[in-house]
Amino acid sequence: MLRAALLPVPASAGLLDSLRRTSVALLLILICSSAASALPRKGEKSFGPRAGYVTRNNSALAGLSFDYAFSRHFRVAPSIGIFFRHEDLDALNIDIDAHFPIGRDGSRWTFYPLAGIGYQSWVRHELDEQTHDDVTAHSNCLGFNAGAGIDLRCNGNLKLGLEAKYTLIRHYPGAQIAARIAYTF
Repeated sequence: MLRAALLPVPASAGLLDSLRRTSVALLLILICSSAASALPRKGEKSFGPRAGYVTRNNSALAGLSFDYAFSRHFRVAPSIGIFFRHEDLDALNIDIDAHFPIGRDGSRWTFYPLAGIGYQSWVRHELDEQTHDDVTAHSNCLGFNAGAGIDLRCNGNLKLGLEAKYTLIRHYPGAQIAARIAYTF
């Protein structure tokens, strides 16, 4: 029995998964350890990928976002992305939002309400029963966005964010929840 206790035990997949998550968390803590103010400076720009969830067709979204700060409390944030196909429905999404950052000087966190316009090109895929061909129907819509988000300034050049917004569009209204990582310059 003592001999069995001394034998090396192979690492389980759960343990490796736990170690991987801990390593990523520690890396993020180290990256975010330097002090940086989250409020943008005039002329500051950020660019990076975003990913999340869309409620309209219960699917994932992926895209790119950019923002330009005109002042400490106003920035314009265009983004482009796709909503992946689910329930025979997918879309191209283009938004131009205005962010109004609110925060304290020296704080690494900032909150921002947002408002803007959105363009979505929805594609409905249907199967023709006679020819078995994929028949698509397009619907291009213009609507309005409203929501809010938060940013965490990890250091002078790295920003993490989480954003939730509702798009009011005829026939295809829905919400988006997205996380992003951005290079700030």
